[in-house]
Amino acid sequence: MTVPIDLDTILNSSPFARFLAIAARADERGVLTTMPVRDQLVGNVMLPALHGGCVASFLEIACLLQVALEVGTTAPARAINISVEYLRPARRETTYARAKIRRLGKRVAVVHAEAWQQDESKPVCLLQSHLRLPARLASE
Repeated sequence: MTVPIDLDTILNSSPFARFLAIAARADERGVLTTMPVRDQLVGNVMLPALHGGCVASFLEIACLLQVALEVGTTAPARAINISVEYLRPARRETTYARAKIRRLGKRVAVVHAEAWQQDESKPVCLLQSHLRLPARLASE
């Protein structure tokens, strides 16, 4: 972590993060991201379960926030590719996520994220991403 940044600035600049009502805070393990449950996020009313796209987007945002915290800028990284694994239905509950940077290069970061609900040891979804770092960082 180089420079402290305001995670709320990043979240407030994203209309989709605002729609998902994502909150984030930094602690000793990195960024803990939270997505409260709302009726608009339910994709399967029979289970009920959150829409997979909402969960995947939530995890992508968690990755972006972790990269921003690590490199110390609010300039956004850009997704090169993303792979999502849905492990179990994300129930109609508050969902949490943490991302971990596996490799931070000059231009690209490899980041993994996990989402869970009541028990962090039982993730509901995993995401692996390759993110293009902001141009001004790549040129340094």
